[in-house]
Amino acid sequence: MNILDVLSAPTYDNTVEGIEFHSYKPYVTSFNRNDEIRIPINQQDLYVLPSASTLYLEGTIIVSKKDSKDKASSVNFTNNALLYLFQDIRYELNGVEIDKIKNAGVTTTMKSLISMNESESKVSNAWGWNIEGTKNINGGDFSASIPLCNIMGFAEDFKKVVINSKHELILLRSNTNLNAVKLNTGEIVEDVQINKIIWRVPHVKVSDKEKIHLLKLLEKDRPLQMIFRNWDLYEYPALPKTTKHTWSIKTSSQIEKPRYVIIGLQTNRKNNGSSDMSQFDHCHIRDVRVYLNSTYFPYENLNASFANNKIALIYEQYARFQQSYYGRRSEPLLSEKQFKDLAPLFIVDCSRQADNLKSGPVVDVRVEIESESDIPDQTSAYCLILNDCIIEYKPLSNIVRKIS
Repeated sequence: MNILDVLSAPTYDNTVEGIEFHSYKPYVTSFNRNDEIRIPINQQDLYVLPSASTLYLEGTIIVSKKDSKDKASSVNFTNNALLYLFQDIRYELNGVEIDKIKNAGVTTTMKSLISMNESESKVSNAWGWNIEGTKNINGGDFSASIPLCNIMGFAEDFKKVVINSKHELILLRSNTNLNAVKLNTGEIVEDVQINKIIWRVPHVKVSDKEKIHLLKLLEKDRPLQMIFRNWDLYEYPALPKTTKHTWSIKTSSQIEKPRYVIIGLQTNRKNNGSSDMSQFDHCHIRDVRVYLNSTYFPYENLNASFANNKIALIYEQYARFQQSYYGRRSEPLLSEKQFKDLAPLFIVDCSRQADNLKSGPVVDVRVEIESESDIPDQTSAYCLILNDCIIEYKPLSNIVRKIS
């Protein structure tokens, strides 16, 4: 800004004349366990902003009392409970899947724990996020408005409108409700019933000048790119009772390249209503190393010891994530004690990769886990990989393809 330019006139951005939220409902009206729920947007002549859309839920908790079923008077939800009610969530553009998360509760919990700061965590109470502990649901009724950007990487990273396309959000209900609740002794939850699901999507109204520009772009049928990082979760249901284990996770293309690998362990938490599914266990892990082909990360061993409170390097990996991933000052949500007690996640930054990884067509991803003592029985391992992803779509011919 030139401080001597006294004749400069004010400028205003009038390209967007308004943003209106429109509600879209599923084809079906019952949302039972294992049901597939499809929410379509079939009208194509719209400027839709998926990144600002939200998923609105209403429901009721039903408990068993002898031979009758009654609405619960008081039940404890786990942190991020409502997303544990869904197994998979995927987004389709013109009938082609462009993004998907598996095991929605675990995926979004791991991603939110490392991404949120304290103020974002407080705002997220609106959709059942409560890092301080379980949330008591009085009266048995609940509602939540969950931003899509907290559910999948496509909505978090791609902040532009999508033009002249059909959209569909598909949700698969989980086969159990136990992962969403924290039960006290003797409590039995018959059902966590979802009564209403609405996808609230912003429609963007643009100025006449911008509309002409976008129509010309549409006529040319020029391919438009959507670049984002998807959240890919892998599960090892039962780790062997040993002090060292190698886990071959996946083979990925050079385009869909792993940038961050997050490892979390849980002992006897899955499908166990008496344990909190939103928390993780350290299992006395000493080192976690990620191999991309023959290149490994981190370069040096961590040599951690949870028993002796030697976790500074592991916490440092966690604290640095936001700066590396978002390019902002890191404001970690968890203190070192909370990190140790609630979510000891191992974050391996692979974003800076050597040129020798580019020599082959694919990248093999494997993880080595080493612990101070045998890994406990009934311990599951989760690996969340944040990958580069590029989708290309043609708005006139409705062709969608993943660039690989």
